[in-house]
Amino acid sequence: MATNASGREYNLIIGKQDSSALVIGGDGSIDDADFVSGTRLFMRVDQVNGINYDAGFTTSEVLRSGRRSYEDGDMIRHYGSGTWSYDFDYLVENEVMLQTLMSLALDIADTTGTITVTPAIANATNDYSHGLNSGDNCGIVLLEASTSGLSADDQVMHSAVLNNLTLSMSMGTDGGRVRASGSFYSGYKPVVKDSGVTGATTASNYEKGLFDFTTLTIGGHAVTCSDFSITITNEAQRVGWQGASAEADGYVRGGLYDISGSITVKYDADTADALADWKANTAYAIALNDGSTWDFSIPNARMTGHNIDFADEGVFVEIPFTATTGAAGTGNLAVFKTS
Repeated sequence: MATNASGREYNLIIGKQDSSALVIGGDGSIDDADFVSGTRLFMRVDQVNGINYDAGFTTSEVLRSGRRSYEDGDMIRHYGSGTWSYDFDYLVENEVMLQTLMSLALDIADTTGTITVTPAIANATNDYSHGLNSGDNCGIVLLEASTSGLSADDQVMHSAVLNNLTLSMSMGTDGGRVRASGSFYSGYKPVVKDSGVTGATTASNYEKGLFDFTTLTIGGHAVTCSDFSITITNEAQRVGWQGASAEADGYVRGGLYDISGSITVKYDADTADALADWKANTAYAIALNDGSTWDFSIPNARMTGHNIDFADEGVFVEIPFTATTGAAGTGNLAVFKTS
């Protein structure tokens, strides 16, 4: 009789790939050694998603002449020459997990202290060629069947790049705490096997959010904020193919390095003036911090909208923004601190 299984029996484990044990592309022998000690953590999400295999095929349907229905041979499929993705939505509860996600998205090795995103970092094109040491900036996603009797069918998405990461917080949701969501991307087939991997102990030691900011300013004006979100987009694309299965020949991560988001604040005399500044293309500094360990700063934010909500419970304005390097191109895109 078939085994019954519940989604609650699965664990999601996220870690950095240990490039000294598993280079980009690997060899399929994924095991405990391929995670960096200390970043192999349970991501305790509300709901575990599955790895998306849909784009793992390159496909074509060719309806031949003389008939109006497909034959089996008309459905052309090749597995291995496509891509795989994994989407997550995580109410942050662990400091190391958040710092790991920041490191993978920003392509910065150390995110335990102040993270300054300089033009040099944004313009860098790190080598993600197949078979090379990844600099520990590839990730591994593991769906582990813990108690369902399906442990031989763990799914491991290795050599994955975190294409985007969104950090959001709202005073009306989750007590204002920060929520992280994003999408991992891989050009290598997930490995299905008994991984033999267990997550490191995941301490519930991080409850930072909107209400922990003591300074909130836009263009130097103090504001009352109800919502804030920021998205880091640093996408990779698979390059060509190699091997018997036509898997990726590594990645190129040379597209737009984008940091953008939105902040929703009370509409008052100062934020009303922002409408004129938006129309005049005036750059703004956005700063949210607690003066110590919790900091989101965009020194040269270009406003991309000014959306007023005339609600009975109070008038607020959403101000979307994009981080820039300033008029001279030498300013920092962003400064973060998540410790």
